[in-house]
Amino acid sequence: MNKNWKWIKVLLVFIGCFILQTTVGSWLQIFGAGPDFIIIMIVSIAIKFGPAAGCFWGFCAGFTQDVYAPVEWLGAHTVSMTILGFIVGQLEEKFLTLNQPAKVGVLGLGFFICDMIYFFMTGLEKEVVTNLFFSKTIPECIYTVVVGALVFHLSMAKKKKHV
Repeated sequence: MNKNWKWIKVLLVFIGCFILQTTVGSWLQIFGAGPDFIIIMIVSIAIKFGPAAGCFWGFCAGFTQDVYAPVEWLGAHTVSMTILGFIVGQLEEKFLTLNQPAKVGVLGLGFFICDMIYFFMTGLEKEVVTNLFFSKTIPECIYTVVVGALVFHLSMAKKKKHV
């Protein structure tokens, strides 16, 4: 497949993830926690294409989310998702190829890293961060990891089928 088509495919996945996040994501919520399709996308891209692509798409995703964020927190999503893309891309480079359980573990770790950087960037008080961590971060992380595991499984099954 032509290299340009791969990037167009990634752009379409990017747009699709935002559409899923803003429409279907709210329908899939359980007790206020829903999967984060955008983080799944950033982790997947960083694992597949490396830290440069992870940074680029993390920046694009974060910037797009910052457009809708409160003005006093402007840039927090951009920084956290860019760092997420870089770290995950570096992990993939250092460990060569990650198997499915390792990818799911990296997704969970990446979710926590992204949320902690976001909380640090917004300057929230310790009590607020602690409350958000237990009431929002942990349930959303679990949900995102479950959905991400399904996505990774389906993408690996599709890849094996064509070989």
